[in-house]
Amino acid sequence: MATGLSAPDIGVVVLVMLLVTWLGHYLSGTITSRRGFFQADGTLPWWAVSASILATLVSAVTFVSVPAAVFAPGGDLTYFQVIIGLALGKIAVALVLVRPFYESRTANTSYEYIGQRIDRPTGEISMYLGLVLNIINSGVKILAASLVLDVITGWGLPGCALFIVAVSILWSTLAGIKTVIWTDFLLFVLFCLGAVFALVYISFNVQQSLAQAWLTLDQQAKLVLFDFSTDPATRYSIWAAVLGGIALNIAQGSAQGTWQRVKACRSQRDAHKAYWFAALFYVMHLVILGVGLALVIFYSEQGLPAEVSQRLGEQPDLIFPYFIVTEIPTGLSGLFIAAIFAAAISTLDSALAESSDLTMNHIYSRLVRGASERHYINASRGLMVLWGGAFFGVTLLFSRYSAEGLLNLTFKLPNYVYGAILGSILLARMGTGRLSTVLAGFAVACAVTAWLAGQGVAFFFWCPLAGGAMVLTVVLLERLLQRLRVRAWEG
Repeated sequence: MATGLSAPDIGVVVLVMLLVTWLGHYLSGTITSRRGFFQADGTLPWWAVSASILATLVSAVTFVSVPAAVFAPGGDLTYFQVIIGLALGKIAVALVLVRPFYESRTANTSYEYIGQRIDRPTGEISMYLGLVLNIINSGVKILAASLVLDVITGWGLPGCALFIVAVSILWSTLAGIKTVIWTDFLLFVLFCLGAVFALVYISFNVQQSLAQAWLTLDQQAKLVLFDFSTDPATRYSIWAAVLGGIALNIAQGSAQGTWQRVKACRSQRDAHKAYWFAALFYVMHLVILGVGLALVIFYSEQGLPAEVSQRLGEQPDLIFPYFIVTEIPTGLSGLFIAAIFAAAISTLDSALAESSDLTMNHIYSRLVRGASERHYINASRGLMVLWGGAFFGVTLLFSRYSAEGLLNLTFKLPNYVYGAILGSILLARMGTGRLSTVLAGFAVACAVTAWLAGQGVAFFFWCPLAGGAMVLTVVLLERLLQRLRVRAWEG
């Protein structure tokens, strides 16, 4: 299905990239300290931060795989339940984490906050878990975008991944989190315009009336919104989606990316507004679901070549890229390609800033003491380059699993560690635990996750159940230790 980019499409993509680069650099201003590089000196408007929050999560997986999940045989709109859970999760982050993060004055990272609330070794272990999670998420999301761009450009998966990583490194190294947030804002606008344009364009190119299209979709059971199944193996039940969405957001909220965006806001009130409005911005996911429905109607009229149908059976996420390649006029298709770039880069540049921040504060600055701020800023840029290389390598490793479906892959792999991260941040908020009990809780969380995976339980349940088991284990062990101390003192 790869056709190669035409000269006009290349021109559009290059123009968009250059424009976003220039605007991001212009809006970011100059950087003179690590606090400015990683926390924007608390100078950014809440609406830009809010768009950046969602742009970081709305990856090419969303732009490509959600329509594919609707289009696929047996697909429907039950992903809507996940949207509800994720939106509620953003509200939960606003209620649980924003105030303590913003008011913390002695910690430089979210994991230093965990260390202060529990103990330093626990914070350090949580930090390494956070880096592992960052690697997994980044690898999957680069893979999603690279598979799409390979279909469109024919550059090969490694070439596409390398291009995404290179542009992301360029943007993130300009002015750190300032450039990341401003380019995320611009890319979020581009992503939204691309999604709306796709829905409108497809709708104007179908022959059926709205009533006829509705009947066609209903006959294929594409309009199902909710699944109230109590079977724990059901992936997109309302219970799994809402419970998992909230738990995943709180776990993700413990990451350094949340800390950076909270600290980048001008006030605690602005930080709350940023996360509340990020929940509202999930309405864009509804547009993406609409694109999936529109593709169903379009190809029910036009049909698909046998070769394409066979390949979709192996790589179900390629239906929207195929539409872009074969149906969108040259030049206009460049805007869609740029939107896919936008979704990929807005995720990766945030991951680069987050990983570099953690490495600088928890490792490098402890090894290299007393250097100038300029030295640390330049070293942070170098760390972004190193992390970009690591993300590229992991992408190539994950490419062998693409047949599973990228939407499932992007949720499934991180859930192996999300439970422990959720448990860590909840224990930090409670101010409960110590290294020994937290390690015991971590072991329980890992065991619970492994057992749930072995039993075929839907991966959305893994995080809340494993995290809950970790918290319960630590609380019970702390109470037991307290009773033993009291008895020893009385004896």
